Amino acid sequence: MILVKGSEVPPLQKAAVLRRKLVEELARKAGLPVPFPVEIQSGPCTFEGSAAWVFINSYVPGTDLTSIVRQIAPGQNSDLVHEIGEATGVSLAVLHSASKTLVKARHEEDAGSVDQDIFSQNTILTRQELLARRVREASKITALDDREIRRARSLAGSFTNRFRATGHTVGETLGCLIHTDLHGGNIILDTSAPPQARIASFIDDQLSVGDSGYDIASIQNWAFEVMDEQSFTTFIGGLEIGYRSLIPYYTMRNSDLLLYLTDRSLGRLAYYARSSPKWVEPYGSERLIRHLDLLDKIASTATSPDSFTDPFATVRRLAT
Repeated sequence: MILVKGSEVPPLQKAAVLRRKLVEELARKAGLPVPFPVEIQSGPCTFEGSAAWVFINSYVPGTDLTSIVRQIAPGQNSDLVHEIGEATGVSLAVLHSASKTLVKARHEEDAGSVDQDIFSQNTILTRQELLARRVREASKITALDDREIRRARSLAGSFTNRFRATGHTVGETLGCLIHTDLHGGNIILDTSAPPQARIASFIDDQLSVGDSGYDIASIQNWAFEVMDEQSFTTFIGGLEIGYRSLIPYYTMRNSDLLLYLTDRSLGRLAYYARSSPKWVEPYGSERLIRHLDLLDKIASTATSPDSFTDPFATVRRLAT
């Protein structure tokens, strides 16, 4: 059950409608798992004396990936890491591939309403400017020393100008529905089920029409933060196998991938930089510093805006 109030209600209502339509689309495609809990009921309610909205979804057994990973010692249980990567890849490919028909139909019916949904270049660049400002202005980023804070601020200040100066345009903006905030805390998996029966279920989605590459970059960015190098490589290997089982020839523009990775890393740094409410960094300072390392590598990467790349291989190369 999800209780929401205020400005969070409309986007979740919109996501619920898209989710129901996607379930109908999946019902016509035999053998594809539903990548999120099915809504049972929703409607207005009162919570702590204020008007709110309640969403009741079907129960999904399991544990979020972040909790699963935190219980795995570095270099251990590589089979499990590969399996959770593969299950995540399959569910992500289901969301992206099955929603293309839905997005195309909506675009044909009412192009204006779809255009308002687009998780677009300007949306990402505007958010990057805000995130960069928050990182630069933060008096303290949890667990980072003064030198690392200066490094974070310097990197944050360089990226938006770089992407705007190159006249960057995002590629597949009308491709499919995307989760928009895909990380391990928003993916539930039942590891007690047989490997072939494990379905990665996505929660806390605010489905938007956008580029499938954003979700692909997001989940790899999360894995880079929380996993040791061996587990990261194993997870990405499973993720790629799962995703390509349904979308075998996927590539994306290199500049898009770098833009999305930058957006996610700046978001994590800005999240930790908040003065209130203060977030307790759960993994240790070395995890947060990994975002600085990734941003450093992105900043030093020269690429043609029109070149295409294998996003799984590229992130592995940047990360390792």
